[in-house]
Amino acid sequence: MRKTHLKRIIWALLIAVALAGAWGAVNGAANLLASFERGAEPASALNIVPNVPPDLHVAISWEPDDAASGRQLDPLTRSQIEATYIRAWLQVNLSYQKGAPHGLTTYFTGPALAEVSAAVQRAHADGLAIEQADTAHRFQLHLYSAEGAIVALTDHNVTVAHVIRDGAGALVSVEETQADYAVVLLLEDGLWHVRHWVRQAASGADRAPTAPACPGCATIEGTSLRVGGAPFVVAGVNYYPQATPWDTFWPQYDPAVIDRDLSRIKGLGLNTVRIFVPYEQFGGPRVEPAMLDHLGDLLDRAQTQQLMVIVTLFDFRADYSLLHWPDADRQLETLLTRFAGHSAILAWDLKNEPDLDDKRVGAPIVDAWLNHIASLARSYDPNHLLTIGWSSPAAAARLVGAVDVVQFHFYAPAAELAHGYAALRAAAPAKPLLLGEFGLPTWNTIFPNGHTEAEQTAYYADLRSRLRGLDSVGHLAWTLYDFANVPATVAGRWPWQTGPQAQMGIIRANGSEKPAAALLAPGADLNIPPVPGWARLLKPFWLLVFGATVVESGGLVWAFRRERRKWREREAAKAEYM
Repeated sequence: MRKTHLKRIIWALLIAVALAGAWGAVNGAANLLASFERGAEPASALNIVPNVPPDLHVAISWEPDDAASGRQLDPLTRSQIEATYIRAWLQVNLSYQKGAPHGLTTYFTGPALAEVSAAVQRAHADGLAIEQADTAHRFQLHLYSAEGAIVALTDHNVTVAHVIRDGAGALVSVEETQADYAVVLLLEDGLWHVRHWVRQAASGADRAPTAPACPGCATIEGTSLRVGGAPFVVAGVNYYPQATPWDTFWPQYDPAVIDRDLSRIKGLGLNTVRIFVPYEQFGGPRVEPAMLDHLGDLLDRAQTQQLMVIVTLFDFRADYSLLHWPDADRQLETLLTRFAGHSAILAWDLKNEPDLDDKRVGAPIVDAWLNHIASLARSYDPNHLLTIGWSSPAAAARLVGAVDVVQFHFYAPAAELAHGYAALRAAAPAKPLLLGEFGLPTWNTIFPNGHTEAEQTAYYADLRSRLRGLDSVGHLAWTLYDFANVPATVAGRWPWQTGPQAQMGIIRANGSEKPAAALLAPGADLNIPPVPGWARLLKPFWLLVFGATVVESGGLVWAFRRERRKWREREAAKAEYM
C-alpha cells in the first residue's frame, strides 16, 4: 500500500471521527469527571498503560517520523501506541495458539478485527495448529491527526517465527519471516485500536547498530584462524574454578582465583579458555549488571595473560517456546553490544551441545532458534566469530552456514576420530574445524568403566596425535580441574554419573598436575606408550570381581567337600547297619 492510498484512508476516517468528535468529547469529559468523583486513579481514567507488558521483551525501535506527519506525536501517546500494538500482536499469537479468536476486540476494531479473526478461524478449520511469535518491530510514523485520534505508521521488517503442525501434531514447517505492515490505529473511547493492518513485502535490511572497532579480534582466513594478523591454533581448556564450578561460579566470582587460574593455564603453555554464561544466573532478558562486570573482569584478566576466550552463551537454557524467543534476544543484545569491542573474545559460542535438546523439542525447532540467534548476533556484534558447541562431529554438520567456526566435541575412542572428522570436513569444506571438548575421566572405583591416569594420558596423546594429522584449528580439553561436587543437573545423582564428571580434570583435587596436563601445549611430546591390556585387570572393579570369584569358588569347594563328607558318612552308616 502506497502512502498516498494510506492517506486517503486516513482522510476518510478523519471525516467519520469529526462527526463523532463533539459527542465523544462531551461524553468523555463527563465520564472523566464522574471517574474522578468516584475516587478512581487518574491513570485508570485516562487509560494509561505501560509501554510494553513487563514480561514481553520484543525489540522495538522507531525510524524518524515523516516530515509531513501532521501533529507531533508526544512521548506519552507514542508509548500508548507501542503498548496497544505490541499487545495486539501478542493477542494474535495467543489466538493462533488457542485455535480461536481470543481477546482480539480489546486491541482491534473494524476491518483489522474481521481479517485477523477470520485468519485464526481459517487456520483452525484447516486443521492447523500454529505457534507464532513476533520478535522485532521498527516503526515509522506517517500521520498523527490534528485532533489526536488517528495514527498511521509502517511497521518495517517485522520478524515473526512460526511453528505449524497438522491435526495429528506432526510438524509441517518451522520458519522465520519478515514483512512490512501498513497500520492505522484509531482512538475509540479513550483506547487505541488497530483498525487497518495490511501485510506487505519487507522493505529491506534493518539498520545495523554501530559497533566499536576491534582491530585485535580474531578473523578467518580460509580454514584457519588469525589473531593480531598472525596464524592462531587453539590450545586450551574448558574452565570452571575448582571450588566453585557450574552454578556456583558466577555468584561467587573471585578475581583473585581467576588471576591464579589463568596464570596457571598460561603456564601450561595454553592460549585459550572456554567459559559458560548461565542464562538464568545472568538475569534472563534483564541482565544483571554485576554479572556483566564479572564477565568483563574475566575478559580483561585473560587479555592481560594473553589468553583468548570462547564465551558460551545460554548455558542451561532449555526453553525453545516461540513466545520466549525475545527473552533470549535481549540477553544476547546486552552481552554482545557490551563486549563487541573486546579483543580477548575469540568467539561467541551460541549454545553448548544443543543437539541434546532434539529429543525433547525436535531438531527443526532447535535449528530454527539457533539460526535466529546467529542472525541477531551478527547484527549486534559484527566483530567476533560465531560457533556452536555440538556434541559430536556428526551433529556439527548442522548449520555450518550459520557459524564461522564449526565446533565439535569428541569423547569416543581416538581411533574413530579420523572417520568422523572426514565426514564433517566434507559437510563444511570451507570452514575452520575446532575440537571444543575432549577428555577421559580418571574416576577409578569399584564401579565398572573406570579409568586410570595412565589411560587418560595415553588417550590424550593418541587423540592429539591423530588431530595433528588433520587440518583442525585446535583443541580444548574438558576440563582444567577435578571437582569435589558436581550438581545433579549436570550428570545425574548416582555415583557412577557424578564420579566420572568430577574427575575429568588435568589437575587433581589437591592441586597437583596429572600427567595429561603436559600434553595440551602446541609443541607437547605426544610419544606416550599405550597402556598394556593386562593393566585393566588391576582396576578396583576387576580386583573386586576376582576377589568375589575366589571367595565364591572357595565356598563352592567347601560346600562340595561338605556334601561329599556327608555322603560318605551316610554310606558308612548304611554299611554298618547292613
